[in-house]
Amino acid sequence: MLDASVRDATDAFDHILLGAPDLDVGVRWVEERAGVRAKFGGNHPGGGTRNALLSLGTGHYLEIIAPDPAQANAPGGCQLRELSSPRIIQWAIHSEDIAAAKSMVEATGIKTVGPQPGSRQRPDGKVLRWQALGIEQTTPLAPFFIQWEAGSPHPSSDSPRLGTTKSLHFETPQPDELRRVLHAAAVQADIRNSGVRRIVLVVQTPKGEIEMT
Repeated sequence: MLDASVRDATDAFDHILLGAPDLDVGVRWVEERAGVRAKFGGNHPGGGTRNALLSLGTGHYLEIIAPDPAQANAPGGCQLRELSSPRIIQWAIHSEDIAAAKSMVEATGIKTVGPQPGSRQRPDGKVLRWQALGIEQTTPLAPFFIQWEAGSPHPSSDSPRLGTTKSLHFETPQPDELRRVLHAAAVQADIRNSGVRRIVLVVQTPKGEIEMT
């Protein structure tokens, strides 16, 4: 039984980031598998990326993220352009108190980066704002924390519904290190020893159960 202060990853995650070399490619890739078309979210000024979104239920969503052609010189999209096909590249943990999250993680000896402010403007003109806290990358599967600013609607609230999360697990040659990081974040997860690092999300969609990695 979990301690009341420890969340399972399937409840703790705010969003899963599916990287793509091109946004249209990423949107089409998901639509072909799930039968749902993602909604354009907006651009990340200075970040070099833009996104499209799909809800996974209240408080959870899938972010398809890709290079923004209008920010060709920004560094953020470089690694995404190198992807041969869409794949999950990162995940975020929801926080109601990011300062407390920073103190909690650093109390275990793990360093953090931030919090740093972020924002993007939706097509309807609404500006979303948040704070993001990075965890020192001792393992590439480490998440980051996100706290949405009061008044910023959560993307899950008005994005097309992709479906229901069935499971979320992690595969890595460093399972103990990922467990250490998630323990510091008060998150428990299904972590499997593997020669390949992968975040594996299984979703029940209108076209049936699909696995994204």
